[in-house]
Amino acid sequence: MVIEILILIFLFIILYKIFWKNNQEGLENAYQPYDVNSSNALILSQQNAGNIEVLKSQIDKLNTYSQTVTDLSKNYSALNDQVQTLVQQQADYAQSLNGGSTQPLTVTGT
Repeated sequence: MVIEILILIFLFIILYKIFWKNNQEGLENAYQPYDVNSSNALILSQQNAGNIEVLKSQIDKLNTYSQTVTDLSKNYSALNDQVQTLVQQQADYAQSLNGGSTQPLTVTGT
């Protein structure tokens, strides 16, 4: 259980670094807010076209991250299966040391 929690924490940190930080920095410098007081339709249409281009490039970047997230998800599933197998092997080994009994051994002399 502890290992799964640690895996989730590290996965969250990695995803935070990849998605939130990069996208926030990229949008600050590229997107231009609209001047709602402007009556010149040509300026607004050019600004709109530029903003659409910026948004399209951001979506294209997200599409490249999609494969990374899918790979991380598959790796997490495989790692989770491996951890569950190790836990089961340890439980089986402990049971074999105990003589197959489900009761804990009695410790004397302490």
